[in-house]
Amino acid sequence: MRFFSILLSLSLAIPASAWDGTGHRVIAAIAYERLTPKARARVDDLIRHHPDYEGIFIKGAPADDAGRARAAFITAAVWPDTIKGDRRFWDDTRKDAQPTPLLPGFPDMKRHTNWHYYDTPYAPDGAHTEKQAPPSALSELPRLIRGLIKEDTAVYDLPWFEHVEGDVHQPLHDIGRFLKSTGKSDAGGNGVFVEPGRNLHGLWDSACGTDQGDAYVTKYAAEAVAAHPAPKRLEKNPKKWIQEGAKLAISEVYTFGLETGSRDHPIQLTVSYVENARKLAQAQIALAGYRLAAVLNERFQ
Repeated sequence: MRFFSILLSLSLAIPASAWDGTGHRVIAAIAYERLTPKARARVDDLIRHHPDYEGIFIKGAPADDAGRARAAFITAAVWPDTIKGDRRFWDDTRKDAQPTPLLPGFPDMKRHTNWHYYDTPYAPDGAHTEKQAPPSALSELPRLIRGLIKEDTAVYDLPWFEHVEGDVHQPLHDIGRFLKSTGKSDAGGNGVFVEPGRNLHGLWDSACGTDQGDAYVTKYAAEAVAAHPAPKRLEKNPKKWIQEGAKLAISEVYTFGLETGSRDHPIQLTVSYVENARKLAQAQIALAGYRLAAVLNERFQ
C-alpha cells in the first residue's frame, strides 16, 4: 500500500519546472531553522519589504511575529514559480511576448523562467549537443548571491536565490540529455514520457510529495534532517552544485536506457526506481536546506 500511494501521488502530479512547491517549502523550512540570529533578522526584514509581502507572502500566515516571519520566508521560496501564472508578469523567453507594466517595488516584471535551471549537455549515444545560453541558473545564482548584500537589489534577489538554489538540487534541473533519435535536448526530462507520472521531470519534482500544508512540510523537514545530517563541510559554489546534480542525473535518473517513451507508450518505471527517487529527493532537499542557510549566514554575518 505504501508503494501504491507513492505511485498514485506521482501519477497524478502535474509536471512543473522545479521541485513542486512542497520541496521548496521544505528546503526553506530546513534553512530557516539554521539561520543565525543576525541572518534571520536580516532575511525577515528583507521579506517584509518585498512588494508581494502582504498579498502573497503572509497570506494565511500565523498571527504571531515569529510564526509569520517563518511562513513568509517559506512562501517566498515558492514565489518565482507562483508568478508563472500571475498576469502582472510576462514570459521574457517568448519572442512574441508583450511586456506588462512595471509596478512599484519591482526591478522588472519578467518571469525569468530560464533562471530555474542549467541544462548541462549530456549525450550518452554521441549525439550532437548545444550549450544553454545565459541567463540560466549557472549565470544567475552567483549574481543573486552577490546581490544579497546590495540594498537596492536584496529585497528582490532573496526569494529568487531561495528558489533557484533549491531548483539546482533537483538533478533534472542540471542536465539536458541529447539523443540521436530525437536530435535535441530532452529539457531536463520534460521530453521523456514515463509511467507513473506524465514525464520524467514531473516525477522527480513530486518525489517529496505534493502536500504544501505546514504540518506536512514541518514533518518532512524533520525526517529529512534526521535521515541526512549536515556534512561537516558545506559546498557554497553554485557551479559545483550544478555539476553534482548533473552527475546524479546520469547515475541515478537516466538508468532506464536511451528510451524517451511517448504519450501513448510511456516508459514503465519500476517500483524500485520510484522508491530510489523518493530517497534521493529527500537527501537532496536536506542538502539544499543546509546550503541555503550556510550561504545566507555567510552573507549576513
